[in-house]
Amino acid sequence: MNERSNTDEGLVPEVSNTLEEGKKSTAPGIPKIAWAGVCLLVLVLSLAYPVARLLEGNGFWIKASTFVGTFWMAFVLHAVMVWVVVGIFRFFNRRCHWLVIAPERQRVWRYRRYAGIFTVALLINFAGWVNVHDPIVREVKLSVPAGIAPLRIVLLSDTHLGRLSSPVFFNKVIDRIEPLSPDLVLFAGDIIEYDFDPEDVEATAVALRRLKPRLGIWGVMGNHEYKRGRGALSLQLLPQTGIQMLIDQWAIPDEASGGKILLIGRDDRTVVNFSGQARKTLQEITANVPERVAGDHEYLKILLDHQPSHLEEAEAAGVDLQLSGHTHNGQLFPLNLFARALFENSYGYSRRGKTQYWVSAGAGTWGPRVRTTGRAEIVLIDLVAQSQALANPQR
Repeated sequence: MNERSNTDEGLVPEVSNTLEEGKKSTAPGIPKIAWAGVCLLVLVLSLAYPVARLLEGNGFWIKASTFVGTFWMAFVLHAVMVWVVVGIFRFFNRRCHWLVIAPERQRVWRYRRYAGIFTVALLINFAGWVNVHDPIVREVKLSVPAGIAPLRIVLLSDTHLGRLSSPVFFNKVIDRIEPLSPDLVLFAGDIIEYDFDPEDVEATAVALRRLKPRLGIWGVMGNHEYKRGRGALSLQLLPQTGIQMLIDQWAIPDEASGGKILLIGRDDRTVVNFSGQARKTLQEITANVPERVAGDHEYLKILLDHQPSHLEEAEAAGVDLQLSGHTHNGQLFPLNLFARALFENSYGYSRRGKTQYWVSAGAGTWGPRVRTTGRAEIVLIDLVAQSQALANPQR
């Protein structure tokens, strides 16, 4: 009995010594001064965007602070997501022992884990940055009565021209549109930001003048045009760029050529928050449409409405095609899942009765110049006779 006890007691110091040796052999800790520097850097990066929002103007440092701050926001989101995935793996690894790490290597692996999370989050951000700066042309075919087709429309939404989305980027978008030779160019809101520089109006106008659609360039207001009380200024600047704005109004773009397109532009639904006055209903907007147009069922009714909310309103008003934006398809994963929960159609094609809908993910971004739910897009809509259209247009 004593012998067994002595043996057990002899094992304890041996194990203890082994553990102590393992602790001594681990990598040295990070100096406190380094941790303080990291904390200071995180604080500066976290404050960069909120501080920039408080400042007026579009100087270099304000733009740089805005870019860095918003990029950091996206990085934090992605780092948290990667950290959660790593945490789930570690949870199951403790039970399944897929990866066994010696005690003396624990600290080294912890630093490697941090470095890995940082690197993966940074790579996701970079890939999202590429998605923004390499917009695609998304081609869609939609069926319309044979008398209207063929008609080629370019839909642009959510360009968010301002501090982070410069005329240089906008020219790149126009480069993609110019060879498409559209008949009609439509902007579905959030064309400019509250920080859009009036000095960029001429550069934007020059870019748009490169497009020569026979039916013109038309647009509606989004919620961002109204931010910071700049609704009136937005309405003053946008027509100067060459965009014909429809604010709870209608127009017949091809009337001179005998065409039959009734284009309806709704004000953004959030206008009531800024002006105290709600936007008009579709029935109120079209109340003064001439009887010869209202009673002619061959007219194609196209509705521009920035936010794809209450889709039943367009259906009830007999609209043939509603074009919207606003959602960005979430822009950053997993925000697209929230967008799907909030909107009946948060992206792509849908249909209610005879009314067709297309919601664009947008050509620009809000906040970080990063997209992880898909690339920035220019939507090319070919209206074709019903027999030639896709039965179920692809998203």
